[in-house]
Amino acid sequence: MTWQRFTDEYAAGGAIRLGSWSVAPARQDLVECRATIAIADRIMSCSAVAAGPLGAMTSILYDLGAPVQILRLHQREVDGAIATFLLCENNGRQAWAFGEGSTGDEANIAALISGANRLLGPAAG
Repeated sequence: MTWQRFTDEYAAGGAIRLGSWSVAPARQDLVECRATIAIADRIMSCSAVAAGPLGAMTSILYDLGAPVQILRLHQREVDGAIATFLLCENNGRQAWAFGEGSTGDEANIAALISGANRLLGPAAG
């Protein structure tokens, strides 16, 4: 499989798209994450407080009706970028997803969005 075909398959674009994303410290070693997310033609501002950015995005997706559970996470450096591979689940269906970023958190969030798009497809939103 070529790299282009791999990313086309596992870094799936779709109805759920991340616009802006920010992380700030919160109480008791938690973080507050704010995001602008588009689902189909709806654009929403969302926020969540969690132990980390990945937990916050999982919570945000759940609140938006696009719940995804992470079963496995693998991360590595590839050509100077961070690559995250997630095994995600929704209603008993599982799919691997891929995301890249300049940091681990960015790669994790990209992979989680890809996982939601792969599992929920046109039903998202």
